Amino acid sequence: MPVLIQRQNDLVVNKYEITQSGLTIGRSVKNDIYLDDPSASQQHAKIETKELKNGSFIYFVVDLASTNHTYVNQQATEEHLLSDQDVIEIGLSQFKYIDENKESLAATKQFKKSWIPGIMVLKE
Repeated sequence: MPVLIQRQNDLVVNKYEITQSGLTIGRSVKNDIYLDDPSASQQHAKIETKELKNGSFIYFVVDLASTNHTYVNQQATEEHLLSDQDVIEIGLSQFKYIDENKESLAATKQFKKSWIPGIMVLKE
């Protein structure tokens, strides 16, 4: 299931799972993601989902006619199809979109003993 990771100064602040009903983001406490930020609009943006014929889902970020716009990868956007690792900026907040289904994780490397006693090296 995809998630939004809220970051501040390169530290993870919150993690939000994106459900099939999507998420709303803004300064109003009625949003799924509440931003205590005067540069964010009350109803700033939303994450929408769309089911494809094969049963998988795609996700969009949609700007809701906000005052200060929604940015994806530093580009102002009204609607953007999200891809793994996209960075969404809303006001002073920054979110990273992580699609855990598409995230390419490298396999865990294995150690092996070297010929030098007490020294381990990574297997190729």
